Formats: sequence, C-alpha cells, structure tokens
Amino acid sequence: MKRWLVLLSIPLLILDCSNKKKGLLLLPFLGLGDGSTETKAEAANAGDGTFTVVGLETTDPTQVTTPEGNTTGGTTDGNQTSTTPEVATPAPTTVNNETTVVVVDQTNGGNFNFETNITVPVTVVVENEAGPVANAPVTVTESTTTGDPNVVGTGTTDSNGSVTIPISVPPTVTTVDVSIIGVNPTTGEVVEITGTAPVQQPSTGSGSEGTVVVAPVVNVDTTNFQPVNGCVQAVDTDCDGIANVYDEFPEDPSLASTARSGRYTIAFEDMYPSAGDADLNDHSTIFSTEMDKTPTNKVKTIRGTYTHVAKGAGYNHELRLSLDVPTNANVQVSYVDGSGNPWNGCASAPKYTANVAGDCTGGNLNSAQLKRGVLILPSSDKTLFGKKNAPSAGTTFSINDFVRGVTAQVTITFEEPVDLNVTKNLVGGHLNYFLAINQKTDGVFRQIYRPGYFKDDKGKDSYLDKNGFPWAIVVPGVFNHPTEGADIRKPSTSGYIFFNSWMNSNGVAHKDWYLHVDQIPAPNRPSYVVRVSDFYADNGFSAYLLKAVRKNAFEVSASLIVVGAALGFLMKKRLEKQQAA
Repeated sequence: MKRWLVLLSIPLLILDCSNKKKGLLLLPFLGLGDGSTETKAEAANAGDGTFTVVGLETTDPTQVTTPEGNTTGGTTDGNQTSTTPEVATPAPTTVNNETTVVVVDQTNGGNFNFETNITVPVTVVVENEAGPVANAPVTVTESTTTGDPNVVGTGTTDSNGSVTIPISVPPTVTTVDVSIIGVNPTTGEVVEITGTAPVQQPSTGSGSEGTVVVAPVVNVDTTNFQPVNGCVQAVDTDCDGIANVYDEFPEDPSLASTARSGRYTIAFEDMYPSAGDADLNDHSTIFSTEMDKTPTNKVKTIRGTYTHVAKGAGYNHELRLSLDVPTNANVQVSYVDGSGNPWNGCASAPKYTANVAGDCTGGNLNSAQLKRGVLILPSSDKTLFGKKNAPSAGTTFSINDFVRGVTAQVTITFEEPVDLNVTKNLVGGHLNYFLAINQKTDGVFRQIYRPGYFKDDKGKDSYLDKNGFPWAIVVPGVFNHPTEGADIRKPSTSGYIFFNSWMNSNGVAHKDWYLHVDQIPAPNRPSYVVRVSDFYADNGFSAYLLKAVRKNAFEVSASLIVVGAALGFLMKKRLEKQQAA
C-alpha cells in the first residue's frame, strides 16, 4: 500500500507544480493539510451557476467593522453613559444568486469582424441585509485556455454594490468563474463567494444552431457578508485588493495578474485591396501573449512569442504591432531560428515601414513610435529561409517538407500602466497586429490590418472587401491553412466545410469551423490544407513545467524531499528483505 501511495504521489507532484494556490504541495494528499484548498476547488468547479461560500482565514477583530446602530447601553456614571459595541452572535455567511443574460450583438453594427473570441461585459451586483455592498473585490477567471485559473478581469463594487468587468475569452469558454472576497462580521473570518456565470448559451429559434454570446448580470444577495475593513495580509499579502489565491504578484501591490492568451494563429491574404485567391496563407504566424496587469486591469507589460509558419505569396512582408498609448515603453526583442539557435538576420532584412525606431534591437520607444509599429518579424523571405510551407493543391507535403520559421520573443514594458481599451488597441481580445508589404500604393508601402480597427468616410470597415471578406484573421490554436490558391470560402477547394456558415451567421454558428476539415483520402481528391498542427511541435509542456517549478521552488523542493525519502525507505526495506532471504 505504501508503495502505491508513493507512486501515485509522483504524477500529483507534477500536476501540483502548476497550482497557483499557496501551501505545501501534496499536503492534502498526504493528509497533512487543512483541506481548505480542496474545498475551494470543489466549489469553483461546481459549474451549475450556484454560488457558494468558502472560508479562507480568521482575521483580527479590528478588521471587522461593527454594523451601524449595533450599540448597547453600558454602565452609567453620573451624567455620562458609556456604550460598547454589541457582540454579534456568530452566524455563517449565506448567499443566494440570480443571474440574468442579454444576448450580445456580435455584428459590430452590421460588420462582422471575423473574431472567434468571445468579448462581453460581466456584471456583478452584491447586496447584504443593509443594502448594496461597496468596495468588494471581484475576480473573473476561466480555466479552459491553460487548464489553470486564468484571470480575465478584476474590479471592485461601487456605491451601488455593482461592478462591470469587460472580458475576452476563446470560443471554447462557455462559462466563467466569479469570486467575491469579503468578511463575515460575526466571526471575523474572511470568506470567498464563488460561482459561475454563462458567456454563451445555445441558440434558440427555428433552424438555429450553435451558440449566442451573452452578457451575464449576477445578482448576489448575502447575509453576514461585508468588505474587509483594511487589509488581511494572510489573504492579501500586498494589500492590493486581489486575494493571494488569484494574485500572481502577491508581494507587489502595483501588479495583480497575468492574462494568458493561449496559442493562436494570425493569417493574412496579401492582395489588398483585392481579395486575391482568399487562401489566407500569404503570411501566417503562430503566437501567444501574456499581459501583466494592475489591480485596475491596466497593462504594465506585454510578452509575446511569434513563430512564422507560412509564406504562400510572391510578396515579402513584415509583421508589426501598433500600440496607440499615451506613454513610452521599453521594448526588448530576440530571435531564434527553426532549430532554436540565435538568429541575427533581422538587421540586414529590408524594412517596409519607414521611420520606426527600435527595429531588430528594441530600446526605449515613445508613444508615436509605438503607434507606428513595433517590429515583430522582419521580411518574410528571410524568416522562412526562402520556403513557403504553402504547396499547390494535391502536392505531397510531409513533415520533411515543413520548415519552422524564425521565432521572435518580444517584451514591451510601459513606463506607466495603460488601459488598452481606451484607444482601440484590442479587437476581439487581440492586439493590433498588421502586415507591411514590399509593394507600394501612391509611393507608400501597403499595410494590411484585421477588421475592426479602421473605417472609411462612409462608415465601412476598410479591411473587409465588398463581399465582407477579411484580409486577416485570427484563429485559435495552430491553424491548418489552405494550400496555395484554395479559396477558404469554397468547401470543395479548401476543405473547411463550415467556414461560410460561421461567416454568414456573423459568428453564431460553428465557432469551431477551423477544427472541421473535409479531407477524406481518395485517388481523385487532392489535399487542400497544410496540416501545420501535425508538423509544428515545441517543448511547450517542458517550458510550462519548468515555469511552474520556478514559481513554486520551495514547495517543489520540499515535496521532492518527501518523495525521495519515501522512495529511499521503500528501497531500503526491499534490500533488507533480499539480504535476509
């Protein structure tokens, strides 16, 4: 039995390395913990929309505000009467909730932006026996993207007990988790109210399919619940209003969380202003980002990893990021080739965006330079080494033909945290990436943007063609782009059988269109997609595990000591038995 206990602890150790909650790893499993972590996890994963209360810590009585009017007469000394606060009878915090939803118009006034992400406001309203509960910190998370709680928004209730938190999540996320931190005034215990809220629900009506995006309003009615009076460092070490369990910077009050995008692909058609062959393979890059945010959802640092995987075009292009922000920033950039070795070809690559500082080297950029565009990947004829990864339809293309292009690692640290939603830096949760091309219109190199950023003088999106087709699109995960000349709008030539259904429904039907490719092998049926997902591989799990170990170095070390000691004990016993025999 002991042997199985130890063997089972090894995978648990690996899984627990990524746990953001504090405390010694494996303690609940070994029966040494208090079980509070397990209780919270069970509550958070209930998934039925019911809000529950989880106790966190017992606080000092000075952290509790006595409700107004709760005084009782004391002793009388002459003409003076002393009063003492009434000691409330200890009682648990209770909670009832009612969630309403409003269907969100995804068409942006009639122009569908071809965004797969779900962008909605989540509103939480908190009341207790006395009325609205102000100054209660609220955190919204989702666990679908990375498998761990990913903070997608934070806020604090106002004088009406209400807070609205804008969030953007992948289309695989149908519900989000909501956390409200407060204190039970009768016990002094810090408590967390947790539950779920929908951000998508099944579409209804005749002939409807898929889901519709909804904006939830969560009305939470509580008893024995109020904001913490001051800071309880056992729960919030840096006193920034974000509980340690969600705070990735628990000792830095200026930062609260890191929003992780997960993996996406941005793909361009470069024949602007013509739709060209609409194969969306002219420039394709796999990317992921992280944003370090303040307790008020402003962004201090952006980190991104970008790997070039397709150049199905004769033109050359560079990928840039435009940031319209009222502050300066320090930019750091480095490159590796397809084998992971340092790449130094950026400086010699042609540039197609004029008067931009920091190209290839980074440095300190002012707001005008940031808006003009931070260079992510230089000229595409250099970053894929002359290869395209975009064969003609029916051409045999194997893993030996696939070329992994240059990868850029970019870090942008703002002098002052910025709200990326004030000016349009985000559409569908993604930053304003654009492609600059080595072809000129009126003497200026052409640039291509995703829909949603620019409109002409008639109010039409400048980057949707007359048929409503985009020159750029962001796809969740590793996108298997069409082969050369395979129009993605035509299932018979691209294999993407649900793209048109998704496009024509303004994103309601078949949000997962990119996962469905009709590729039935047949002698007369050529292949119309490049299976990048079969060829593209990295050490993501190893990097993730190493990062988790770094974040939990003490816990991991202690746990390894426990596991090592147990294994040593078993081996010693086994050796003694062998010697005795």
